[in-house]
Amino acid sequence: MELPKSYLSASQINMYLRCPLSYYYRYVEGLIIPPGSSLTKGKAVHSGVEFNYKQKLETKKDLPVNQILEYTSAEFDSLAEETQWDMEKGKAKDETIKLTQLYCTEISPKVQPVAVEEKVEVTFDNADYTLLGYIDVIDDKGFVRDTKTTGRTPSESVIVNNLQLAAYSLAHRQLRGTEESGVVLDYLVNTKEPKVVQLKAKYQQQQIDRFLKILGIVAHNIKYENFYPNPNNNLCGPKTCGFYQICKEW
Repeated sequence: MELPKSYLSASQINMYLRCPLSYYYRYVEGLIIPPGSSLTKGKAVHSGVEFNYKQKLETKKDLPVNQILEYTSAEFDSLAEETQWDMEKGKAKDETIKLTQLYCTEISPKVQPVAVEEKVEVTFDNADYTLLGYIDVIDDKGFVRDTKTTGRTPSESVIVNNLQLAAYSLAHRQLRGTEESGVVLDYLVNTKEPKVVQLKAKYQQQQIDRFLKILGIVAHNIKYENFYPNPNNNLCGPKTCGFYQICKEW
């Protein structure tokens, strides 16, 4: 079997590692499940951040917060039409706006981007696929940054073992010819009082090599159709996996 696409991405790799059968449903069968509330909120926040940073590349200034919030609100309304809601939509929108405002006041004034949503594609001499990704932000201090929203305070292990950022570090080094200063996860935590948690790391070559081994193993397993359910993963449930019901029939 060939890979369903001519490339692998960090999100594909993470999905396969989490549950190979969910990868099969999504990328082999092509089943698309409408996003849940959390994903829609995260996408809307991300859109607002991107909207501001793309113009900041040239202007070196942030847009007025209200303008960013208006854009985020419109993005939320657009995404809401295809969302499977597991919470009240109005509450979800309020949370989205609060998290975006938090980013605008606490993070973006300190960040000057030099690249926003940069497409990176890494080729390999002995592979018939590429590694594809889109880096959220590279700042003028050389840090690769990624924005995340969550309902719980993340632990340091989240960045230590982050395959997505390892992939971005690899891409940065190969395509730009220099090492990044480090990687940063800018977390917007949707607790009772929303807060920012920033996690930083610098990946050594050993971590990059480990990612490459995982990439190769996942590609091999996909080609040999090693698809099976993993009911022990923490997203296996009717509220957290859109493939849960059809998986039960496997």
